[in-house]
Amino acid sequence: MQLSRAVVLLTIVSAVAVPVDRAGAQGWPGVFDPLQLLTLNLEMDNSDWQTIQNDETFVIEVPAMFWADGEDPILVAVRRKSALPLQNGTPFSKVSLKIDINELVPGQMWRDLRKLSLENGDDEDVVKEGFAWYLHRLASAPEGYGYNAGLASWVRLNINGVDTGVYVNAEQRDKRFLQNRAIWVAGQTWLYKVSDPNQAQLRFGGPADSPTFEALCYVPFAPQPTCPVPDDATVVAELPALVDMQGILTLGAVTAFTAAPDAIFSAGKNFYYADFTFGLMRRHYPWDLDSIMGGAAVNNDVYGTGSSYASFLLGVPEFRAQYSQILNDLLCGPFVEAELIGFLD
Repeated sequence: MQLSRAVVLLTIVSAVAVPVDRAGAQGWPGVFDPLQLLTLNLEMDNSDWQTIQNDETFVIEVPAMFWADGEDPILVAVRRKSALPLQNGTPFSKVSLKIDINELVPGQMWRDLRKLSLENGDDEDVVKEGFAWYLHRLASAPEGYGYNAGLASWVRLNINGVDTGVYVNAEQRDKRFLQNRAIWVAGQTWLYKVSDPNQAQLRFGGPADSPTFEALCYVPFAPQPTCPVPDDATVVAELPALVDMQGILTLGAVTAFTAAPDAIFSAGKNFYYADFTFGLMRRHYPWDLDSIMGGAAVNNDVYGTGSSYASFLLGVPEFRAQYSQILNDLLCGPFVEAELIGFLD
């Protein structure tokens, strides 16, 4: 950051003097109500906005003022995310954005959140992506995950007074995500991101890996396997004590139902999981749902084994039966056709 911009930034921070959680009138669940369309606003130096639009490193951050309609602005940091830019008739490219609430003002929160992830719908469109998130929301019921797997909504975004369109506002997976669900205990919680097959990046917790991570030393769970895959009887006896099987199979079921080509069962990637040492088993969470329901989706095989996760889990008869039951319960329950059409209408 150049000296002149640093001076300006410090002046802004001093002038704004934002207390923690200043905009907390509506808490985090309300931000992700899929039946409302919040209007969000960003204001930044025009040269900074040009930098963000053209940044292909996806790491440059610039200061900006941020607010929802009816609120006072707060100081945030903004960077571009790795999605193709779209042209939508405005003077700007529509790019996916990460808004960091507490990067420049330590401790600051906006409606119980520290980050926003705004997706532009580059692979398919924001309608399909938002609908996919809604399906995971419905699947958080007892017949599915049995826990809150993540929320999302649509928002309209104005940048420097220009309406840049509608985005999917997907709940960021971070420590705050777990804190908002009252399942973060310091020293006893780990959050991992799997953005590529056979990889797992520790995002929060540590520095050492979790006991569950160490115990699951075989394919498909271990990025670098150090032990052979146990036989089916051993897996059935031991794995449910480490992994919430209802959760991981529901993640596979919903992403298969939406024909996601780069999800846990199709490609072994694009999800998070959290490990615990205080009584909870590993919980899996969806992420990156922008490529669902493509042209060949109508012929998608929900029992497809495109990844090592699918071939392993569905290759165990007991888990395959549980997976089938989850699919059936979702299709006969929250995924019933009339409910989904009603939501889209």
